[in-house]
Amino acid sequence: MGFLGQRIAEYGGWRRSLADAVLRYAQWLDDAELSDASLLSRVDRIVERLGKERVSIAFVAEFSRGKSELINAIFFSRFGRRIVPSGPGRTTMCPTELLYDPQRPTAIRLLPIETRLLDEPVSELRDDASHWNEREIDPQSPESLRRAFESVQETLWVDASQASLLGFYDENDPDSAVRPDGQGRIEVPRWRHAIVNWPHPLLEQGLVVLDTPGLNAIGAEPELTLKLIPGCDAVLFVLAADAGVTMSDLAVWREHIATGHGVGRYVVLNKVDSLWDGLKDEVQIQLEIARQVSSVAQTLQVPNDRVYPVSAQKALLARVNGDASLLKRSRIADLEYALGCELVPQHRDIVREHVEREFGELHSMVASSLAARRRNLVEQQFELNGLRGKNRGVMDHMAARIRGEREEFEKSLRQLQALRSVFSRHSQSIRETMCRQALNQHVRIARDSMKRSTFSSGLRDGMSSLLAAVRGDLDETTRLVGETGTLMSAMYRSFSAEHGLALGNPALFSTQRYYAELERIEQVQRRQFGAITLVTTSQWALMRRFFESVAARLREIYDVAGRELESWLRAVMSPIESQVREHQGQLKRRLESVRRMLDANGTLEARLAEIEQDRTAVEQRIGLEGEYARRVTSLLAANAETLVDA
Repeated sequence: MGFLGQRIAEYGGWRRSLADAVLRYAQWLDDAELSDASLLSRVDRIVERLGKERVSIAFVAEFSRGKSELINAIFFSRFGRRIVPSGPGRTTMCPTELLYDPQRPTAIRLLPIETRLLDEPVSELRDDASHWNEREIDPQSPESLRRAFESVQETLWVDASQASLLGFYDENDPDSAVRPDGQGRIEVPRWRHAIVNWPHPLLEQGLVVLDTPGLNAIGAEPELTLKLIPGCDAVLFVLAADAGVTMSDLAVWREHIATGHGVGRYVVLNKVDSLWDGLKDEVQIQLEIARQVSSVAQTLQVPNDRVYPVSAQKALLARVNGDASLLKRSRIADLEYALGCELVPQHRDIVREHVEREFGELHSMVASSLAARRRNLVEQQFELNGLRGKNRGVMDHMAARIRGEREEFEKSLRQLQALRSVFSRHSQSIRETMCRQALNQHVRIARDSMKRSTFSSGLRDGMSSLLAAVRGDLDETTRLVGETGTLMSAMYRSFSAEHGLALGNPALFSTQRYYAELERIEQVQRRQFGAITLVTTSQWALMRRFFESVAARLREIYDVAGRELESWLRAVMSPIESQVREHQGQLKRRLESVRRMLDANGTLEARLAEIEQDRTAVEQRIGLEGEYARRVTSLLAANAETLVDA
């Protein structure tokens, strides 16, 4: 399986174990009658996140860099043959995703290139079967899988005007390598996007591989730069040792890769076997490879140790033939080890932090509720023990005091009701600000403005106005969240001070990650369209696709923000409501105990026995809750230890 495969398999097992531990905790809560809608919703979010998380790797290169061979060497060598077509020229004509979804058939789904003429980007067409061509794959047949990959190479001949609308031809670009044939036709990819669903062992464990075409295809499909490539945990930028860093390589790197987070970017210098000169000894060959690595690193402005020299072809050959010496010389193990040591732990750490935060808040809410229940029972015991040997007057006085506490608490409840009203208004304002309806209105206004404009400045302004409106929504949401947090902090402090509730501080919510994503989109916009002065047919078509891809990405951001805000609103109100209910019940039980003492002497010991029994039951629950919670936290801690070991 190799080191990378081992790490991905470990990651898949860790996710499943963690999800099982959370579900066992939730089942215990339900059995112990401690769950409510808020707690169950939080559990559902954790389990859903663990089920959907994937480790994703993007392979990016210009054609003839050996990218497809590298994919074969890393993932498909066990079949003893090439699965992904590899050879001179273009072998990957459209973005191709390799994944496994057990809910879907084993097949390749192909999206026709003509869908570029629609307003919807790929993300909004993914679940619309009417647009896709689906071809079944025999999961037991490598040959069937190979034929599926060959589908990605299919092309069409269209006239120049159609090619321009599709984004493959610009007659005003003197540097374009694309020219019509004698009949005025241009060859274009038949497919816009491909998704291969196949039960590869690593794909089953949660790996997703994105195979991308070269510069022209990346630039013509904005979704790649807005979502797919930036969303990957690692990007392998593949160069060829026999070509060095060409101008097109440098354009791909600067425009689409270098601007992302640096840790997950790997430069692969492939085809180093071209430097295996039979007239040079091994020392000279290694010195030449080192010089190439240093030159590439300097050109791309990355450290030397981020450039991995490999021979994918020799690695594939070595694994097929079981040649350990050749495999070592191919140096592919160094790349796989780096991916295993960095990529998988980094992604797992992101998941760990999310689960740790969500489960930590869940555990804290349950533990606080149980602790409050135990504290109330201890106070009842202390109070009733103080009644031993006391006369009726003392009992009457205690009953009056409890009634006074209850009345004061009822006044606080009226204050809480007022808080709920203010909180409800704030919540509704937040929902209305970060919702699809608000975004769709911004999109309609910007789209109409762009349609009316024929100048590049007007088109850019239309797009900028959309992003400015989104920033305005974020600013307003940030303000409302801050006001809501301040309101809840004051209420937490008030109830804690006046009634002894253990509320701590309300959960915080940050909008910073949404601002960061918006800034990234703005940067992509400036890079792609900042210098346009004359809008040609192909450029207008590209700007339209870019706009719709931006709109789709913003919808996803608004949806995620909406769900997370809704979760936060529930989480920030739930602790105070839970403890208020518990305190109400405690006051009622205290008063009932004293009343029973007044109604019938001799019931004191019986009532104390009941409370002791309840206290024992609560303490048992506290112990069991801690045990189930530790099963989750131990898995999280084990993950952290794995990261250290790596």
